[in-house]
Amino acid sequence: MAEPIPIYRGQDFYVPTFQLKLQGKPQGQEVVRDVLSVAYKDSLEQFDSFEITINNWDADARAFKFVDDDLFDPGKEVELWMGYYGPDRLRRMIRGEITSLRPTFPAGGPPTLAISGLNLLHRLRTKQESHAYENLTDSEIAEQIGGRLGLEVRTDDTARANEERYRYLFQDNQYDILFLWGRARSLGYDLFVEEDPDTGASRLYFGPTVNLERTTYRLSWGKSLIQFQPNLTTANQVGEVTVRGWDAENKKKIEYTAKRSEIKTKGVGAEGGQAAIEASFNQRKEVIADRPIHSEQEAKTLAIETLERIAKDLVKGSGATVGLPDLRAGGVVEIDGLGTRFSGRYFITATSHAIADGGYQVQFECRMEEV
Repeated sequence: MAEPIPIYRGQDFYVPTFQLKLQGKPQGQEVVRDVLSVAYKDSLEQFDSFEITINNWDADARAFKFVDDDLFDPGKEVELWMGYYGPDRLRRMIRGEITSLRPTFPAGGPPTLAISGLNLLHRLRTKQESHAYENLTDSEIAEQIGGRLGLEVRTDDTARANEERYRYLFQDNQYDILFLWGRARSLGYDLFVEEDPDTGASRLYFGPTVNLERTTYRLSWGKSLIQFQPNLTTANQVGEVTVRGWDAENKKKIEYTAKRSEIKTKGVGAEGGQAAIEASFNQRKEVIADRPIHSEQEAKTLAIETLERIAKDLVKGSGATVGLPDLRAGGVVEIDGLGTRFSGRYFITATSHAIADGGYQVQFECRMEEV
């Protein structure tokens, strides 16, 4: 487990900056000086995206600057780097493709142009599928998905040797690339399109980040944590999950019920508080009877994994801190200063980075992890 570090150790946050590349070429000051803001978003559930807002009016020529130009045409590749002035303080946030142009012609003030796009992986979104993966590691699942997408997948030999071999994982009516994206984020892996240095052909990289080790930050309310709003809700919690199937060969039913005592639960609340919270939903049950189940072991694995996934949503939160380009979905933060119940480790599920006139700030969504 990474040791959490205070964000101010050896760092300053005085001069945020960014770099913008189009078709692999850095843009000069004639373009950058018109950029009003840049933003980047990532999530466990969606493709990474970017948005660049740029001044679209030449006051001297009294003419539009970019709206009729082909510089930002949809389909062009964009790289967005964010961080601070200084050696090695910029991070590549996204390599994506422009998908949308939104000019604004206001009643007051100069016209602007919003340029937005998605990670290049969005090109691989074809059709939603359901698949069961049995006795496979994540790298082996990635290679299987790559075969369906018609792409070679490059993995990391060291990482794949240490991956867990799952008895059963189910892809439930999802795009292949989005399912693989979620697996990568949950492991702290990167997933991106790269070119084979020998052949020039496109391939997927699925493995540990190639830039740096993922940082675990310590954020303290009133100091480095600008604001935070946790939400403890039992509305969707259940006391047990039952999985039912049918053994066609032996002509008998398959059934397994997972209970809260079989999973790790979060230590929320003062002494005795956890039991009182669980008592409020312990009688609620969920039944899964629409999945292909071939054995009781599969039923057990699916029931426990489903109950664990539901339990992870017991405590969620949203917050904001100073600009930290390494704070991404799939990372972890240690949050303190919130009292006993809501201080602890939180897993980041989405982030939104923005550099504008007010500086560089990150907003994030998270869920509490086991303590």
